[in-house]
Amino acid sequence: MSPGAAGTRIEGLSMWRAILMLGGVILHGAIGLEHIPVFATIPLISHAFRMGSFMLISGLLCGYALARRRSPLAWLGRRTVQIGMPLLVGLLVICPLIGYMLDDLPDRTRWPFVIAQDWYHLWFLVALLAYAPLSYAFHQWDRRSGAIARIERALTNRSIGSSRSAQTIILLATALACCALMMLTRQVLAGHTPPRYAAPLSHIQLMLGYAPFYLLGFLLARSPMLFRTMTHSIRTPVIILVCVGITYASWFGGASLALDPLRRAIVGDLVELIGMAVCPPAASILILRSAVKIRTIPTIVRRFADASFTIYILHFPIIIATKLILVRVSWNPYAAFAFTIALASAVAYAAHVLLVERYGPAAFLLNGRYPEAAKASAGTIA
Repeated sequence: MSPGAAGTRIEGLSMWRAILMLGGVILHGAIGLEHIPVFATIPLISHAFRMGSFMLISGLLCGYALARRRSPLAWLGRRTVQIGMPLLVGLLVICPLIGYMLDDLPDRTRWPFVIAQDWYHLWFLVALLAYAPLSYAFHQWDRRSGAIARIERALTNRSIGSSRSAQTIILLATALACCALMMLTRQVLAGHTPPRYAAPLSHIQLMLGYAPFYLLGFLLARSPMLFRTMTHSIRTPVIILVCVGITYASWFGGASLALDPLRRAIVGDLVELIGMAVCPPAASILILRSAVKIRTIPTIVRRFADASFTIYILHFPIIIATKLILVRVSWNPYAAFAFTIALASAVAYAAHVLLVERYGPAAFLLNGRYPEAAKASAGTIA
């Protein structure tokens, strides 16, 4: 079964996309608490699958959206504004504010300031903005060459094996592409990045590394046969996730102590890189199987899903400000963590309800929604 019927809201995917995005609130709430083992596991789990799976689902939803548009070029223009406006607000207002609070602000007189400034949590918008023209280009190429039809013929003729072996091959090939792109990007950036641009450009490895996941999601949207092939069984994805989980538990649970600090850092970085490459496509299969079974979601969950983009855009400076205040107070770290994420979520959600949902200019600046669509509950970025 494949979701994405024309003109319908895909409730399960909207919910999962919101969950993955709002997981960033929990991740950033753990900043400064990594010395506590419980909080140290949060970045490991998050980096292993969260944003990679988010990118795959984003590619899936973009594939559905682009297929429904009569004018692909108009879709590209609208999506560029939809992503570009919140990104611009973030680079000019939110990121400098975070940098100011962290005392990490570069000299404003150095141009271009928005490139020298760290993108912090908004790097994913830069990635989605870059993926948009790639989606358009692939859409046009497929219309001329029938690339997706050739993929379906290969699946029909079992050119890449049975359904189970095809699923395994595609999962591992996508993971290998991600790993190779990340490693190559690291090497290139390590030798050619000016120090003043090191912070923002460090995100490029994620943007390029997650591109295969986005492309896989796009292909899943355009080929029902490929979607069925990838989601027919959970055996291989579960095996992959269990193996990575055992590896993580063994390495970070104590095996790393057998090596000297230098080798420990090198091997630990490689273990994390493998997890970031292998887990997202496997986890996404489980997410997609779950999503297609969800027909309706509670109203409160729908409202948080609709507000998730605003919450993610605004939560980070709220978390930083809260932590700077709490550092002067002797709080239990678990209570401080819970209070921080609750406050950041509540304030950002209130901003969505009181500003974004009521005022067209606020919806345009923070969600990229045109004034005529500001009152529609359109959800977050596809």
